[in-house]
Amino acid sequence: MPIKTDRRDAEGIARLLHLGWFRPVHCKSVSAQEVRAVLGARKAIQQGMIALEMSLRGLLRNFGLKVGAISRGQFEHRIRELAGGNLLLEAATEPMLRARASLRRELAELERRVRQLAQDDSVCHRLMSMPGIGAVVALTFRSAVDDLPGSHHRKRLALGLA
Repeated sequence: MPIKTDRRDAEGIARLLHLGWFRPVHCKSVSAQEVRAVLGARKAIQQGMIALEMSLRGLLRNFGLKVGAISRGQFEHRIRELAGGNLLLEAATEPMLRARASLRRELAELERRVRQLAQDDSVCHRLMSMPGIGAVVALTFRSAVDDLPGSHHRKRLALGLA
């Protein structure tokens, strides 16, 4: 069709349906899409926090300062310890540490919500009874399969959307 219009698009779609040139597809339920959005947000925040940590490590390494293997709880203290005494390094690291702290708070809130969603869903609860399966894996599997009726309302309630 040389000129594309809504009317011609509709005619083309009708022709395809009439000839049978289509395949039925499964559309995820709204609740599965909502759960996937929460999981996606969690992953994005987690990756942002890790990227900030790697940037801080790289920034200090340029000056011969190595952070080393350290727990997440001690990371901020170690960065301040290494940057201490150098005003420009402190000026460079402080905003990044504040951003990391903010991301950690938001990630903790999303983690809490993910655990609550998994606890409220009977299928996820059953999956989590297996060794090595946590809330994130259970919810990811549950929202990917998305064929068990009746649980979408509970998820919407847990998300505060119902």
